[in-house]
Amino acid sequence: MKPNNQLFSQDPAQQSAGTLEQLTLLADLSQDFVKSMDINDILRRAVTRIKSYMDAEAASVFLLDKEQQNLVCRASAGPVDVTSMALKINVGIIGRTFTTGESQMIKDARKDADFVCHVDTLTGFQTRSVLCAPLISQGKTIGVIQVLNKLNEDLFHTRDLDILRLLATPIALAVQNARYTLNFVEQKRIKKELTLARKLQRSLLPGRLKPPFPVVGTNISANEVSGDFYDYFELNDGTVGFIIGDVSGKGLDASMLMVRASSLLRWIGKDKLPPGQWLAKANKELCEKASRGLFVCAAVGYYNPNTDIATWSNAGLPPVIYKCPKCSIKTWNADAPPLGIKSSDLSFEQQSMKLDMGGLYFLTDGLTDARNEHNQRRELEGIIEDIKNIESESPEVRIGKLITSARRHKLNDDATVLLIEKRDHLQEETLLNEYFKASPCQLKQIRHKIMQVSEQVGFNEKCCQQIILSLDEAITNIIRHAYKDTQDGDIELEIKTQNKTLVFYLRDFAPEVYDSSIRPRDLSNPLPGQMGINFIDSVMDSWEFATPKDGYGNLLIMKKEIE
Repeated sequence: MKPNNQLFSQDPAQQSAGTLEQLTLLADLSQDFVKSMDINDILRRAVTRIKSYMDAEAASVFLLDKEQQNLVCRASAGPVDVTSMALKINVGIIGRTFTTGESQMIKDARKDADFVCHVDTLTGFQTRSVLCAPLISQGKTIGVIQVLNKLNEDLFHTRDLDILRLLATPIALAVQNARYTLNFVEQKRIKKELTLARKLQRSLLPGRLKPPFPVVGTNISANEVSGDFYDYFELNDGTVGFIIGDVSGKGLDASMLMVRASSLLRWIGKDKLPPGQWLAKANKELCEKASRGLFVCAAVGYYNPNTDIATWSNAGLPPVIYKCPKCSIKTWNADAPPLGIKSSDLSFEQQSMKLDMGGLYFLTDGLTDARNEHNQRRELEGIIEDIKNIESESPEVRIGKLITSARRHKLNDDATVLLIEKRDHLQEETLLNEYFKASPCQLKQIRHKIMQVSEQVGFNEKCCQQIILSLDEAITNIIRHAYKDTQDGDIELEIKTQNKTLVFYLRDFAPEVYDSSIRPRDLSNPLPGQMGINFIDSVMDSWEFATPKDGYGNLLIMKKEIE
């Protein structure tokens, strides 16, 4: 029996013509897909072409919404525009196609039990026959394409369904590609906004001050933006005010409150109120303008260099730690809850301490909550042990090492350290502070400057050459491995004398590495290009990595005792 549909003709010429038409349609659709990444535009072009090719009265595409509860029409072609119409995923012939993942051919829609007749009632359109094919990507059904009512014939045939199934594949692929592209663009936009927010936060941190300024701090964020902050400032009488804080929560809400709290505390601190009153006034302001349940842990205080006395008040931060070379560790717990929780009749006690060549450490709980490979917290005892091991270092190096130690663990929260210490006992002089590009072309000039400094402090020619080669190896490693020969990164070299020691601070701004991952090679099996650390190890009296003050990049510290 001869089929009614001419598309099923056994005539080879007609079969070849039909195949050519299908290939032409696929090619046209592909051209449309690459012209735009707008999903709605892509689908409008597709349904218009498919309606025309299949000689149908109407065509439409439904996609699963974000809540995965409804199928929403994203494009339609025909006498009635049903774009934006939403159907439950388990309702109607479209819903059956979606849930089963199987194509449907309904020759008489009104006899189908799942036919939703109220759509025709609402639109005035009369549905006679239906073709539906699922849009499947990576094994998941993401939508349905539907074609309604054959124009020149009353019924669709199997070949029509096969053609629709064939066309569904590139449509599903185009939808997913467009979504991936949009997600990528959105992620880049969010990343750009977070980068700007992070730069804004960093700009609020105090600038670098040369010794013997008695306050030094550092901060690193666990995420793109930080909820931690610190600040310090000098008053007219020489007294130094200091602030450290930790906003609850994460993300942009916390970062915005961080900006507000930091500015508020600095503004109040300029009036030189006693630390307890300082926090009380800030607490009242924060409670009057509640920030969605967020609160602020903070410590504020003053240090008077003339009397060597620090006075502070702590609201919710970890215990303050004091360490002096001549005495044992001393700690003070916070005696008040965080700011922004309770406004009425809340008092903040304050403590005082004469530093006497010791250091007063303020920190946020990102340090104590850092976890090791067994998910164990470092706790306060871990911080105290680190402080004991580094007390002979300069203040900048000490706080850098505390942060580096925390970063070897898993950081669950932002980490900030503030150190208050009189620095008259440390005889320190900066001999060189040089910024330069990470390019081999810069090495000759840098070698010359290192030679001048080394000769200036009294090293002989042989030792000077060894120092130059050590720095040359270290800088070359930064260029090759940290910046991967891109030559667009920055390097900072600072050389200081600290009492009888020449100290080299070599800093880059590349992704972080840790001293636990870089060690001298086994000399029994040397490999080309891997002996730089061994040479540095043999020339310098000590070397190690630490976290820079601003939390970015790597800081290599090398020391050579002056003969």
